Amino acid sequence: MKRAAVPADRATATIDTPVGPVRITVAGGVVAAVDHTQDPPDDAPPKDKLLRKAIRQIEEYFAGKRRRFDLPMALAASPFQARVRQAIIDIPYGEAASYGGVAHILNSGPRAVGQACGRNDLVLLVPCHRVIGAGGSLGGYGSTSGLERKRRLLAFEGYEGRF
Repeated sequence: MKRAAVPADRATATIDTPVGPVRITVAGGVVAAVDHTQDPPDDAPPKDKLLRKAIRQIEEYFAGKRRRFDLPMALAASPFQARVRQAIIDIPYGEAASYGGVAHILNSGPRAVGQACGRNDLVLLVPCHRVIGAGGSLGGYGSTSGLERKRRLLAFEGYEGRF
């Protein structure tokens, strides 16, 4: 997948969260990426206003004060990924949907939904952790440590399903 050129006004910050460090990248007036990282948290507060707003909203989420994010986000890579992104954002906090369930809504297949989730550059903001396998199994989220992070995020939100 070809990525667009990175705007010169790019800014990043790494913050600590209950599920490990998260790196936030803003560019071109939008949140371009939110991803899990092994980098240590930054010491200095960022100068970029949007980056500070993104940090505040993520901190509010982990403080239990926010269930949805209100941030301008980078466009999805394709129209299908945009549809998957919106379907995932629409999954209520504390609930989960299966890959097949999301696929049914989009008149697609579960594998295509899983691949779109795997390309999600906006973890937490586009809560792919709320998308689970058939019968409640966990899947995706990159690796074994990613599955543990997914489990922790679902538990944090109070999801009471089986996984």
